[in-house]
Amino acid sequence: MKIYADCSNYATDTCPCVLAESGHCVVCSMCAGEDFCSCTNTVSFCIMQELINNGGRAKDQHHMTRCTITYERVYDDAVKVIRLAVPSVSIDDFKRIGAFVFIRSKENTFYDVPISVLYDEKYNDSIELLIRLQGVKTECFRELEKGDSVFLRGPYMNGILGLRALASLHDNEAVVLCRGIGLFPSLHVISALQRNNNHVKVCIDSGSINDSLLEAAKELFKYEIDEVSIYDPDGEISRETYDIIDEALSCNTGLIHFGLSNYLIKRLIGYVESKKAEKVNLSCINNSHMCCGEGICGACTINTDSTKIVHMCKEQIDLYEYAKLPV
Repeated sequence: MKIYADCSNYATDTCPCVLAESGHCVVCSMCAGEDFCSCTNTVSFCIMQELINNGGRAKDQHHMTRCTITYERVYDDAVKVIRLAVPSVSIDDFKRIGAFVFIRSKENTFYDVPISVLYDEKYNDSIELLIRLQGVKTECFRELEKGDSVFLRGPYMNGILGLRALASLHDNEAVVLCRGIGLFPSLHVISALQRNNNHVKVCIDSGSINDSLLEAAKELFKYEIDEVSIYDPDGEISRETYDIIDEALSCNTGLIHFGLSNYLIKRLIGYVESKKAEKVNLSCINNSHMCCGEGICGACTINTDSTKIVHMCKEQIDLYEYAKLPV
């Protein structure tokens, strides 16, 4: 499997991380216990040297930051939008596609929640988070009001797979296909594509969130949205979904983005590959692999056919090969 060498933390203020300290670095062969360096990076940043300079220990990792809520609204008792003022010194990191944070309230001391970050230039030093109010971890955010505080850990940078394809698409056509909360991390993708002068067709199945999801997207981001049904009444992928992809392929669309479940992502990538001899640029959300964000807990790891362990919360991989792995 093709694995892009650069970890999402590579050459940042948090590199080397705990993985390098423990002998499991995903980039540096010597930090991972090998005798020789096989590094192919050319940015003049040596992880092993940085580790030695730091006394053989990881650099300070992501800390909890206290942020103030400057705006909040609940849509249909199901989706909450909160805007947070963050320290301006770190706002640039939140602008990157795929950025996400772990958030908790005062009452939720031990369990934080990974949430994708939305950023708009007009809010300067603020970010926005869309939270689905469901379950123990997120219900605690329901009563938060303007002026209240929450705590962020991050930002982390691998919430989207296919970042190279996204960044390189300019003056082209793109299709974004989302269902349910898969829209939330995809909103930043849509905005980034539009900034690069791409025409973006947005197709959304609101799923179990009902109309509150569409209401929030339309009001906050002014997108033209086509409402679709990803599944047919029998619980199979609908003909409508396949038709959207077929049309995109026939028009030589520059990129297709999937904001769907891991199962649907793999099924539809397989369909794309079966219909088009020349590989189409793809991207997708990475929600199903987010747990601790540091690559330590193991919830993000997958084994490739070469038995290499991939930390999905840190590494970018070839999506066509990823789709062939068991769900």
